[in-house]
This record gives sequence, C-alpha cells and structure tokens, in this order.
Amino acid sequence: MIAAWVAGAALAVPLVLVPEVAVVSPASAAVPVEVESPDFASEAYGDPWDYSNAEDQNTDLTNSPSLSVSGGRMSIAIRPGTTFQPVASVAGSLPYGRDGAVAPVDSSRYRHLSFRMDQPARGIGAVYWFTCRSLSAACGGGLTFPLVPGDHVYDVRLDASSVLAAKVPWTSTKVTGLVVQPVVLPDGAATVSASFDWMRLFAPERPHGSLPPGAWPDVTIDPIPIPVVDSPVPSEGQDLASAQRGAPWTFTSAVPGVRVVNAGVSGYGTRGMTATNGSPVRNDPQVLFPVSPFDASRFHHLSFDLTYDEPFSLEETPGGGKMARVIWNTASTTTPQVSDDILTWSRANGRTVSLDLAAGDVTDPESGGPRVGWAGQTVTSLRFDPNEDPGAATWNLRSFSLRADPEARQATTVRFHDAAWVPGTTADVKVGTGAPGTPYETIASGVAVAQGVNSVPFDLGSRPQGSYRVEVVLRHPAGGGALAFSRTAVTMLRDVARDPRGSVDQIVRGPGGATLRGWAHDPDTTQPVQVRLTDGRGGGLLTTVTTGQPRPDVQRSVPRAPLGTGWTATVALASGRHSVCAVAVDVGPGQDVDLGCRDVDVTSAPVGALDTVVRIPGGLRAEGWALDPDAADPIAVHLYAGAKGVQGTADRPRPDVARSWPSYGESHGYRVDMARGAGTYQACTYGIDTAGGTNTALGCRTVTLDPRPLGAFDTAVRSGDQVTVRGWALDPDTARSIDVHVYVDGRAAGTTSASVQRTDIARAYPEWGGAHGFERTVTARPGSTVCVYAIDDAGGENPTLSCRAV
Repeated sequence: MIAAWVAGAALAVPLVLVPEVAVVSPASAAVPVEVESPDFASEAYGDPWDYSNAEDQNTDLTNSPSLSVSGGRMSIAIRPGTTFQPVASVAGSLPYGRDGAVAPVDSSRYRHLSFRMDQPARGIGAVYWFTCRSLSAACGGGLTFPLVPGDHVYDVRLDASSVLAAKVPWTSTKVTGLVVQPVVLPDGAATVSASFDWMRLFAPERPHGSLPPGAWPDVTIDPIPIPVVDSPVPSEGQDLASAQRGAPWTFTSAVPGVRVVNAGVSGYGTRGMTATNGSPVRNDPQVLFPVSPFDASRFHHLSFDLTYDEPFSLEETPGGGKMARVIWNTASTTTPQVSDDILTWSRANGRTVSLDLAAGDVTDPESGGPRVGWAGQTVTSLRFDPNEDPGAATWNLRSFSLRADPEARQATTVRFHDAAWVPGTTADVKVGTGAPGTPYETIASGVAVAQGVNSVPFDLGSRPQGSYRVEVVLRHPAGGGALAFSRTAVTMLRDVARDPRGSVDQIVRGPGGATLRGWAHDPDTTQPVQVRLTDGRGGGLLTTVTTGQPRPDVQRSVPRAPLGTGWTATVALASGRHSVCAVAVDVGPGQDVDLGCRDVDVTSAPVGALDTVVRIPGGLRAEGWALDPDAADPIAVHLYAGAKGVQGTADRPRPDVARSWPSYGESHGYRVDMARGAGTYQACTYGIDTAGGTNTALGCRTVTLDPRPLGAFDTAVRSGDQVTVRGWALDPDTARSIDVHVYVDGRAAGTTSASVQRTDIARAYPEWGGAHGFERTVTARPGSTVCVYAIDDAGGENPTLSCRAV
C-alpha cells in the first residue's frame, strides 16, 4: 500500500537533503557552541530517539523482517514496502504511553525530520504522516527525499508540498502517526540493510537544529533541557487493593481471593503469575478481582505488568489477539462495561501499561448499551482479560493496580530532574488546576537545577483545595528551554488546623449602620489578624477591622491564643434588612475562614417606648426611652394629652437601654411633665427624627385626673372625753398642704392642716412630698361619731375621708 502511494510521485518534487555536516573548520578556529533545537521525542517522552533503549522504537511497529535496537543504533532489514513507525497509533484501542493520540505532534512547531542513516542505495526514501488513528491514506500526506549511499545526515523539511497519499499538508493539524520508509525499493528487489544512529523531529530554531547534542566538526551542540517530573506520579496514589485488603495485587505469589477463568495457572515467580489460555473459552482468559464497591472517579489510574514470549499480532488466529481489556459492573446498570482493546506488545517492547480510565470514554464502542463508562460510576465488580489469543498462549501477569491521584494535606514536594543536565540550568515550577497548556501559577522561579533529582516545596497556602498538576520549565544557561507536565494531578487538601478561627458574637444597630463584635485568631501568629466584613446579600466589602481587644474568655478556651483576639466594627448600612458576614484573613499557611453572618434590621425612624404615665401635682408625667438609630445624641420627645402638647428631651440615664443598644450610651431616658386640669386623657409620646424624617409613636396610656382631695382617717384614740384623730390628706392639684376638718356627731369640732411629715406618703406620692399627715384632738363623749373631711385647695368638693364611732 505504501509503495503504491509513492509510485508516480517519488521523483516529482525536489526535496531537502543534507547528506553531510558542513566542512570541518580549520584547527585554528574556535568551535562555536550552539544550544540544541527543541526535539519532539525529548519534549513529549523525556527521551530522545537516540536508540539507547528499547522504548526509542517499538519493534512490533514495523513490517521489516528484522528490526532491532541495540548499542545506540537501530538496524533494519529493508524489503520493498518496508516501513517503521516512530510515532504510532492503532485505531480501536485505548491509547496510552507513546501512542500518537496521547502525545500528538504539534506540526506547526516541529517542522523538520532529521536522522543519521547508513544505507547502500541511491534512490529515494519517503516520510508519511497521518491525522487519524487508523493511519489510512484518506488522512495522510507525505513526501520523498533523495538518498545518498553511505552514512549521512538527512534533514527533511516536512512543511514542503505534500505529494503522497491524500496529500494532507504537514501543518494542517495535530499528527498522530509518523511512518518512515527508509528506502523505496521496486517489487522484487533484494533485501538491503540500513542503520540509524538517531532521529530528530525538531523545531528549526537554531542554524544546526538538525543535529543532536555532541561535538561536531564545526559546532558543538549543547543539549537542551529535558524536564522529567518525578513527583507527583500515579504510583504515589492510594492503591485500591491496599485500601480494601491491605496489600497490592502482586502475583509473585498466589493472591487470596483472586480467581482465574479460561486459563491454567502453572506457577508464580519473579515474572508473576504464569498462565496459559485454556478451556472452556480459550481466547477469553479472565482474572477476577474481589472488590467492594468503590468510587471509579477516585480510583482511575490503571497499571499492569504483563509479558509474553510470542510475537505481537492482532489477527484472530492462534498467535494473534495480543490485547487485554478491563470489564466491570456498576451500580447504575446491569450491563457489564467493556473497555476498548488495550494493546500489549511483545518481548523487549513489553512494559508496564499505564493509562487513565477516567480520561474520556474508555468503553468498546461495539459493546452493548448502555455504555456508562468509568468516570462517575460506583464499580461493583472488576475483571481483567489479559490475552485474547485464540491459541494456547502463555502470559505472565506480575501486577495489577488501580490507584487514586496522590494526595497531600496542605503541603507536598515537587520533584523533577533534567535528563540532559548541564551546569547553570534553571527551573520555574508552576501549578494549576486546568489542563496542561492553560495558565499556571508560578510557585518557584530561577531555581538552580542540580544534577539528579531536584525538590521544590508546594504549600497550598490560601489556594482552594483541589487537584493540581505540576509544570516544570527548564532554561538552558545559553538560551532555550523546555517544559514538562506531571502525568497526574495531586489532590491537595487543606490542613484546617492552620486556618484562622473565630466568631461573630453580636450585631446591634449602631449610629449610621450596625456594630458587630466578635473574635478571631490565626494559629500561625500571636499578632493581630484582620477580619473582613462583607454584605451577605450583595457580597461587597463593608470594612476591614483588626483584632486587638481583650478577650480573656477566648484566651482561656483556645490554645495559644493571645489576649487581644477581640474585634469591634461599625458598618454603614442603608435602611432595610441586612446580613453582614465576617471573614478571618489567613496568615501564613491556611485559608481565609468564614466566621458566619448575622442579620440586622436597619431603620432610620426613632425607636423607644412609653413605660408609664402618672399623675403629678397639677397634671401628668410620661416616662420612657427613645433614640434615633442614626445618631447617639439625645433626641426630642413630644408628649400629647388631648389637644395639648409639650416637648421634652430623652437625655436621662437608662442603663437598661445602654445594654440593649451599646453603641448609643445610656442617656436616652425621658421624663416629660404636662400641666392638665381635671378630666380623662389619652397621653401619647413621640420620638422626633433628628433628620426631619418620620417621627415614631412610642406609646399611649389613658389617664384620669380627678380633682378631689384624697387621703385616709387612720386612727381615733380616746383619752377621757378627748379623742385624737390621725391620718393623711392631699389635693392632687397641688403639692401644698391642705386643711382637714373634724366633725363630731355632725357638728364642727376642729380644723387642722395636713402638714405633718409622713414618709410613707412621700414614698407613695413622691411628687407631693411627705408633708400631708394630720393629727387633731377633739372633745367627744363616748358613743359619738367622728368624721374627717379633706378640704379642696381650689374650693371644690371636700370629700369625706371616713367616719368612726368612738
């Protein structure tokens, strides 16, 4: 198929070829140093294609009869149509690791492909790229390049005109597949051999961008940093098996509770559990894990170590079906959920498989519905099918795990290294809750990078708790740099013990608004802390106050709290009902804490009460309290009785009012007197608004002013023919003493003034004083009747106080 794409186009377009590095500089000239241009494999995998390890080229991804990686070289036997895939993807499988769907090529950045190849032919080679996982001609493009026999450096400009397959241009979109045909041979041609020292998919930012690090004849290429984030990584997260059974699923020995179906287990050892597909369904071996229901959104990092010795193949024949899958049940449906294929590579390509089951839809699109997937589900059963080979395939399962994101409380340590370290490299470390590529916050900058593992502390501080990814940016001392993201997020939980604490104890109406009182303390300091007061309905800031008032009760009950944790603040509020909220501002590690909200009704009209209306000499008296919430000064109070009114001032001490309205003091009591004649009146008081607004009715009482004198004939004591009468009398219209007349058997017997001091009367009638007692001795034979009359001061009715037989 690939040969067909090349036919007719192979020599139609002149393409870039650099068969050798420039001529060697004279020995007398200084060899310049140049920083390496950015390289895709280094940045995407943290591992350049230098063929120093098996990961540099998956030898299953070729149709060559022989492809091997060893000793820093990749050797390949080439027949007509032979290709290999530096960037590969397989449709219908779950992408993981270096799959092009996981790490696609940014074709706008990496525009050249260079490599050092030794081959014997003179002709052309070809490079193909694909923008779909199927690597089909419809989503493909490519170009050819001329070959020169021998060992040469080639630099292929990929953004030249695309002439192969569907001629999709290189810079059209993300590239998920890159295929190299080193030598295009005609049908029937003999097999040739080629070898590669290295390959680079690079961004042409430097004059010698095609070259890897090293000493070249006319230039020394210094390696660009290769950042690798060592922590956080998925392996640091909590393991499901360890959480539920106390030990991981490691099969170097038998694991209690795990069952194997459709396979025979032959033993356990350093390679793990060794089993061979068997009856009754040979291509469906199953490893059944005993699990209690668990949150799949929490445990989502799948990792397993599976190896086998047979070649890789996906054919549905014995020796094929080299794939695994996960099958699970959920609480939301009775339909088993089946993952898409998980490809397992052979021999040296076999390595631990790690993928995120919560990253998108991981179910097989051909499985039965409903397909609810993994994320957001409660998983109730778990099964792993390790090898779907229809033949008697033998496989080794060393471990299987499901892990959560790593967690840290308040603080953790970010660890990283530079896989191409040179002295003078510096690092910026950033964290963020968004996807890689979105803006992250710098937590350390200009860090001197040492060889080996480097550490930077990450304290949550006042940031909200959540999942944070790490970005590490390394900068070469001569310019240029690279960045890498952590493969997982770390769940950062706040240490609430480092948060401030406190409360809003009281809110009362105050002049112009409301006054709040409370306390706050941050365990990270003994100094005063700030408290922000906000509008609980609108969210706006009202004011900020600092603690400092003595609160011995808090000091006694809160460990290490200083004395001055109290705070008081007055906030201006418009008329209406308000909710005022307080936030203690964090100091050091921790987070601001809501102390709560309090509601208050704010009215501008005066408030108060009419407590009593009593009679006084010549009129009446009203007493109570009143204040205007907009001011602490005393206000005017008006008293009305009938059509008549008088004004007073609410300026008398009222400690009880001060306790209820602490921001206003105690000078808000009133006592208003009014001269009024006899009659029945409705007496009302009004608080007068200081701003000329609405005056408030404080209360009304009905009072009757009776003009008649009152008193009592207390005793009559005989001594012979003499009788001494005693009692008291007063006229409510005056505080002066009045006369009392004594009659014996209907005849006037004597007159006296009710002017004797009586402390009991003074207590009962304080406005009249105590000079209202009387005592008079008169002559009266035994059996006489003695009567006493109070004489009205204004000449009105003289009531009888009492009559007695003596």
